[in-house]
Amino acid sequence: MAERLNNAADAILVPHEPERGTIGWVVARYRKSDEYQTLAPGTVLYYKRYLREIEALGAALPFASFTRKAVVDFIETYGKPHQRRQVAVVLKNLFRLARYHGLLETDAAAGLRLGTAKPRDRIWSEAEIARWLDTAASEHQHMTTAFLLLQYTAQRPVDVLKMAWPHYSGSAIRLRQQKTKVLLEVPVHPVLRDHLEMLDHKGPALTIVSLRDRPVGYDRFNARFRSICERAGIDAQARDLRRTAMLAMAQAGCTVPQIASVSGHSIEATQRILETYLPRNRTLAEIAITRLADYQNQHQGRTKV
Repeated sequence: MAERLNNAADAILVPHEPERGTIGWVVARYRKSDEYQTLAPGTVLYYKRYLREIEALGAALPFASFTRKAVVDFIETYGKPHQRRQVAVVLKNLFRLARYHGLLETDAAAGLRLGTAKPRDRIWSEAEIARWLDTAASEHQHMTTAFLLLQYTAQRPVDVLKMAWPHYSGSAIRLRQQKTKVLLEVPVHPVLRDHLEMLDHKGPALTIVSLRDRPVGYDRFNARFRSICERAGIDAQARDLRRTAMLAMAQAGCTVPQIASVSGHSIEATQRILETYLPRNRTLAEIAITRLADYQNQHQGRTKV
């Protein structure tokens, strides 16, 4: 009896390696891959879920049993469009790994018709920004701090909440973006600097956005942010401030490389964002003509001398 119990315990504590070529084997290999290990924390959350649910289909089944019909049927079990797109990406990664190891020749997850999510094109107006800040005046100060960081650094909310006092020099904030791992040193706008200098940051909290000397989690911040928006009658989101900041820099005459050096986007991505969202209006036209006139006046002045 003792021997049988010991053997049973060993079987639980030391699970058998999945047989090569099975769904469980491919999933296990992917979990150990460099690609999976370098995923952003937010991405890992939904990858873990879909990998578990793919394994639940039958870890001992050959991965080649994933026919095109099986892939489509499995994806369509998810009701929301974003879930179908996410699980399709996970499957494509698994198929790429399986093909690399010679388990199959065709990719049944290629060319799926999943549709594309409509990109957000919401931009905060100056009136909405002022109204939000007025409404947030009754909240704890950390909400205003987070808003100004979003408005003047063009970063994602998750990166703003991770910004730390030791990385603030008085003239710039140094950070590594969680999603892209890009290292940035963002100069601090005068309005933001004045606000930061007013804050008492001698407590134990290291994060700039803190509540009762503790970091503020994304879920709590987002809930409070939405609540303020509702009270202010604004339908925009916190993440829309990143795009708004980039467009504001473009309207001020900043070049694409200059904007990219603040937001952390690639030159190509920054160009696409500005091409899609930057309004062609009289304000921009007046800036262009004014700059042209200033240049010509300076050039003519040098020529006369």
